[in-house]
This record gives sequence, C-alpha cells and structure tokens, in this order.
Amino acid sequence: MTGLLPGLRGPMQRLRMPGARLIRLPIAIVLILGGFLAVLPIFGLWMIPVGLLLIAADLPMLQTPVACAIIRGRRRIARLRRRWFG
Repeated sequence: MTGLLPGLRGPMQRLRMPGARLIRLPIAIVLILGGFLAVLPIFGLWMIPVGLLLIAADLPMLQTPVACAIIRGRRRIARLRRRWFG
C-alpha cells in the first residue's frame, strides 16, 4: 500500500510500531464503526477492512483470519489480472 501511496509511508510505519497500540486501537474502532455509516458521502465500506487490519495487529485471535483473507484477496486479484490482461 505504501508503494502506491508514498505519502502514507511515514504514518503507516508509526502505526505499525509496537508502542503505538494506544493509537492503533481507537483508530481501528473508529474506522470499523465508520464503515457502518457507508450511506454518508465521506464514510464507506472500505473503512471496515482497514480497521480490521489495524486491530488484528493487537488481537491474536484476529491475526490468522485476517492473514487468510489477505492471501485469498491477493490470489483473486492475481487471477482477475491474468484473466483481464492475459
């Protein structure tokens, strides 16, 4: 993600640090709750997976399902790219 959006590299690295747990959890909860307000123009369903990714860094019970979802998503994207672009 930071390769596509280089401006997010610094903030993302700070959020991924082990000491940023007190910042990461509230941001994740706000993103997840904001994702349920998808009918409003600013909010959207994109907020739910981003919040789950952030919260999975701190909750071991979410790490395996989130990692599996990422792997499945990458495989689907690769399959779709092969189908569309040859």
